Amino acid sequence: MPAPSELKLEHVVIRVDDLDIATRDFTSLGFNVVYGGVHGSGFTHNALIHFQDGTFFELIAFRRRLLLKTLLNSGLLNIVLKNTDNHIKYRFVEGIRFPEGFMHSALLSLDITQDTEQANRRGLKTTKPIPFQREKPNGETVSWNIMSPFTDALPFLRDAYVPEQKMSEADTRHDNGALGISSVVYAVNDLAAAKSSYEQLLGTEIAISNQDGTQRAEFKLADVSMVLLPDNAQNSSRETPIQVTLNADENASTGQLPLEKTHSARIIF
Repeated sequence: MPAPSELKLEHVVIRVDDLDIATRDFTSLGFNVVYGGVHGSGFTHNALIHFQDGTFFELIAFRRRLLLKTLLNSGLLNIVLKNTDNHIKYRFVEGIRFPEGFMHSALLSLDITQDTEQANRRGLKTTKPIPFQREKPNGETVSWNIMSPFTDALPFLRDAYVPEQKMSEADTRHDNGALGISSVVYAVNDLAAAKSSYEQLLGTEIAISNQDGTQRAEFKLADVSMVLLPDNAQNSSRETPIQVTLNADENASTGQLPLEKTHSARIIF
């Protein structure tokens, strides 16, 4: 059996309606927010909140919204994107139907081809790694590859940026004291099925436990705790992150950030 992967939680995606407003709101909460640029498709752009531990938040907003909604409602995108090697594009575009908030998460792969092959051998159906790019405000083009499982309860995989994007200490310093992602809680429709899919992706066994009368699965990727919870109507039809806890320095305030400023993303210090 292939060896377990060395995948680790890298970033969590927060869908927002207006990137400028979201940038101002997250900045007002003490985050250092940097505009990322427009993705190669031209349909999305983002802003990034990088942390000292290498994790980050991606704030993403849609451009050409009317065209995307028309294509999505026509069913055309189901045919040309869903369950194809462009499945990740469908996963993102589908998010335009839903309110603001957590949308996806990504695991960083040191060898995305190998991780894809191993997951496929364990029985997980996925896309092949496909190229993506984004043009930064300074005109530099950043490239990377993404592999998306067809099981939408799972994070997608991303490999390293080319060229490498080095973060300075100033890039990752936040007035609110945030240091990095400590844990991510996911809502899943079927806990046993989600557990099995994660095991196929990661090559490790995941235990189910009972806490306060609720079954859950919990495991760690590097220093980040990953928690799978049965949906129980928390997130309707979507299987997405529903809560992120951040590590912070000793001077930071604790508690949940206001949802009206985080655009419905439940973030806890």
